[in-house]
Amino acid sequence: MEKIEFEADVIAAKDLLKAINIVPSGGIAKHIIKEEGVLINGEISYLPGKKLYKNDTLEFDDILVTII
Repeated sequence: MEKIEFEADVIAAKDLLKAINIVPSGGIAKHIIKEEGVLINGEISYLPGKKLYKNDTLEFDDILVTII
């Protein structure tokens, strides 16, 4: 599993996927999260606008991102 640290005070899940170049656009990220879901702090989420704060984690496609 690839581990990435991303520095932000707060960021939406869809914006995070776009910012770390997992997906090419926020619209695609929104669709993927609504259809497939992502793990946020170990729990499945289908909310693309879900806010992530410091120390939160998002897992998608064998990539673990920690907000620092």
